[in-house]
Amino acid sequence: MIWVLVIGIVLFILFSFFRDANKDKDDLRNISLSEKFNVIVNTLNNAAYDGKGSVTNLDKRSFNLYENGKNQIIKFQYGTGHLTINWKYKYFQKEIVHEKTFNNVRNLSLFEQKKIADNMINEMMNVVEKHKIDVVKDAF
Repeated sequence: MIWVLVIGIVLFILFSFFRDANKDKDDLRNISLSEKFNVIVNTLNNAAYDGKGSVTNLDKRSFNLYENGKNQIIKFQYGTGHLTINWKYKYFQKEIVHEKTFNNVRNLSLFEQKKIADNMINEMMNVVEKHKIDVVKDAF
């Protein structure tokens, strides 16, 4: 009896995952991922690269935002209605990574996208400041 319940739960989880994955395909059918999250991308680009960063698509559900010669890279990954932003920053050859996942982002307003970007920028500023202090402290 228990194995029937376990199989039922596993089947439900798999069904939910594949249903959400199909919704992702629908979300990205006529628009690229960077266009879907245009406000977030532009806001982070302005903060990290003075608007000079460029998008490099890795696949349909992920891309990097980067400017050649800079010490940071921002990766966007989208899946099952969730957006994960992974921001790497290198200071004196020591890298720090700040990653955050935002849930239920299928239909964000422009205001909600701006709020996510601002939140990520504020968090990253704190992470970078602490990282710089730690790197300098370790050097002495």
